[in-house]
This record gives sequence, C-alpha cells and structure tokens, in this order.
Amino acid sequence: MDGSKKHSLETMLLNPISVDALNDIIYESEEQQKSFSIKLCSIKDDNGQNVRVTKYTLKNEHKVVIEIINYGATVISCWVPNSQGELEDVLLGFDSIEDYKLHNTHSIGGTLGRVTDYISNGHLENENGEIYELIKNRDGHHFNGGEKGFDKVMWDGYVADDELVLTYSSKDGEEGYPGTFQARITFRLTCKNELVVNYVGMTSKSTPVNMASNMFFNLAGQNTGESELMNHSIMVNAEEYVAIKQPERRPVGLIKNVHYTCLDLRVPRLLKKAFPLVPGFGYNHTFKLFKGKDRKAFNLAASLVHKQSGRLLDIYTDMPCIHVNTAQDFPNYGKPLFKEEVLKVTNIEAPLAKFNKYENEQESFISEEYKFASDAELVEEEHNLDYDIKHSSTHVNHVQEIKPIKGKCNTIYNKHSGICIRPQLFPDAVTHKNFNSITLKPSNMYSQQVIYKFGVIASTA
Repeated sequence: MDGSKKHSLETMLLNPISVDALNDIIYESEEQQKSFSIKLCSIKDDNGQNVRVTKYTLKNEHKVVIEIINYGATVISCWVPNSQGELEDVLLGFDSIEDYKLHNTHSIGGTLGRVTDYISNGHLENENGEIYELIKNRDGHHFNGGEKGFDKVMWDGYVADDELVLTYSSKDGEEGYPGTFQARITFRLTCKNELVVNYVGMTSKSTPVNMASNMFFNLAGQNTGESELMNHSIMVNAEEYVAIKQPERRPVGLIKNVHYTCLDLRVPRLLKKAFPLVPGFGYNHTFKLFKGKDRKAFNLAASLVHKQSGRLLDIYTDMPCIHVNTAQDFPNYGKPLFKEEVLKVTNIEAPLAKFNKYENEQESFISEEYKFASDAELVEEEHNLDYDIKHSSTHVNHVQEIKPIKGKCNTIYNKHSGICIRPQLFPDAVTHKNFNSITLKPSNMYSQQVIYKFGVIASTA
C-alpha cells in the first residue's frame, strides 16, 4: 500500500487484561503514525461476550500525550510538560478496564450522556405532552444518563486525518430516553497543545441532550493528592451560578449572582485560601458563564494554574455553563470521618467576614445566602446553619469502613485529589423551563465544542 506502514502493537492495553485478539493497524500516512498509536485487546462484557477495547494515543511535537479508550469514550491519561520540560500525567484515572468499571459511579474521565447531571424525579415530558419515565439511579432521580450512561458503554472508533472519531448509537428507550440518538465525539491534539473536543449528535425523536467529559485534573501530577491540589489557583469566567437544594444538590431553578459570595472566582483564587470560605470546604457547583451579548459565544471559560510546576490549563467552550467539582464526593479513605462533615458557624463567619473586608464590601454573605428552615424560600446553597450547629458536635469515634478509589500506580484518590472543570449545558433544564432548553429535535443537530489548552506560566525569575 503506497505510503502506508504496518504498526507493531503491544499485546496489552491496560494491566491486568487478557488479550484474545491482536491486530495490526494500517496508517494512512507517516504523518498520521507520528500523531497516533493504537492498541487493541478484548474483554468480557456484562453478558460474557468478547468486546474489543481500543486505546488511542494522541501525541504532538511538544511531547504532549493524550490517551483515550473507546470504553465510555474515556480520556485515561494526559501527559504534559512542566516549566522544566518534564512530563507528568495530570489526569486521574485507572490502570485497568476492570477498575474503570468498579468505580463507575464517579465516571472518572468518561463522557456523560445522554444528559449530564440531574433530571429531577426521572420525569420527562415532551412538547406533545408525552410522558417518559427515565431510569432513576440517584435518590429517586435520573443522574448522568442513568445506570448505563455514555461513560459505561462501548463506542466505535476510527482515525480520520488528524482526529480520533468515536461514535455511539443510543437506542430508542435506552435508559428511558425517547428516540435513537446518534452520538459522535471527535478528539484532536494540535501543535499548540490544545485538546479539541467536539460533541455532535442527531435524534429520531425529540430528546434532551447534554454531553460532557468528566475529567479530573491535578496539574502537579495525578498522584500528588490534596496537598498539591491546594496549591492550584482557579479562575471561572462567570457572574452567576445555579442555586441548588441540599442534600441532593439538585438545582432549584434559580440563577444567582456570585457577587459578595465565596463563589466569585472571576479573579484567580488559590484553593487553599478559597476553600475555608466555602461551606463544605470545596466546590461542587455549576456556574453560568459570561457570554456577553452572544450567549453562544466561544470564549475562555476557566483557567487552572499550578505555580510550583508552572503548568497552566485554559478551557474554552461555546457551552453556557461549567461545573466545578473538587472531588467532593470522593471518599476520605484512611481518615477519621465525622457524622456530618460541616463547618461550625464560627468557622464560616470569620473567613467570610475577612473575605468581605478584603473586598471592601459591607454586605454579609451569611445573611444573603443562607435561609433557615422557617423561611418560605428553598434552602439554595450549602448547609442550613441551624442544622450545622445542632450536629457539628456529634462525632463518629472510629474510622468508617469505606472502599478506597485506587487509581494509577496504586494511588489512593481521596477527597480533593483532583478537580473537574466540566463545560456543559444547564443542569436539570428539563424540569426548570426558565433554563435554556436542552431538547434536541429531529430537524436539528446537536453541536458543542470544548478546547483544553495546556501551557506553562512565564517564569518570574
């Protein structure tokens, strides 16, 4: 074949996995071979049938390496250089397919869909008044696409020019959704160290769609944990956030201004200084991105910087929202747990007062944001302070037995081991009609884009 070469493949994809079949890959050109490598193996699915798992490796001339598997359209590693040119994997993940399946409730690195986040009560009604009951997999609600969302299925993949293309056909009735939805995701690594991700889809019936990649980053290295995550600074280009109800963290249908709150991340904030200001000590919030007059504008959504390594991640998108999660739902394996992990009132008021003083503002964040149970309004954000006072002194005096999340190289991923900065559409927009609609009609095409741009900060020396 003119200009083509056969590529000798290794016999293992991710250890430990038994390989039943191994194929040579024919590249279209030498240039394509420089940008991609492909490895194959097969595993048993839930029905005991052999299915092929493929790992695609994207690489560029700057030594950036991105690895993706077709199970769940999952990004499994991201090797980027620091300011000294030293490579480190900055993406949380696992060493085997079995571990991805074992810890699938966290969907680490996977593509969420059909709908990311909540659909309250799993209840869906289309424009014709037809009712659909979706699979309820989270406290009586539908969450992240159901029991077998897009992050838990096998995608078909191929390489086209300089792109990896993954496709999946979600059947009519899958997880309760109406219509057959044809999903396609493309991944492209540019010479500017940009991972460009495009989400495209079409449907046979009107259906909600909100696809997103659930990648957890730690720019110091995937194995450095909470101590190094605290040395990250974050900026989110958002003036508003989606108010939520505890304890499920479901949206209540309100969009609130971040002004005078600990959710104001328009100026970069160091996490170890920002966390004490946030009840719950960390972020698990959806922000409405600032788009100016053009709400579909493609612009900078968030930035993440780790000064010690010099690594920088800028995220651009045309999506209206971004969800920031500092691994709040990861277990704290090996650490003593309290019955209710909350901050005492004194621990909240003091840093918030300091925060407001620093901002030269007089308005109290506590009085503005926290409504007690006697109020007619819904409790929107974080913990009810009366509840905190009542329960903060009750402790469990032993370490609760919990299963650890054992990641790459036997690294234990605890709470705050990484941060997920996930562009998406509005959460629970099916329930809250005042949010921008996420319903895709057969006559339209679903199309969204995200760019993850890696770099290093300028030396201050």
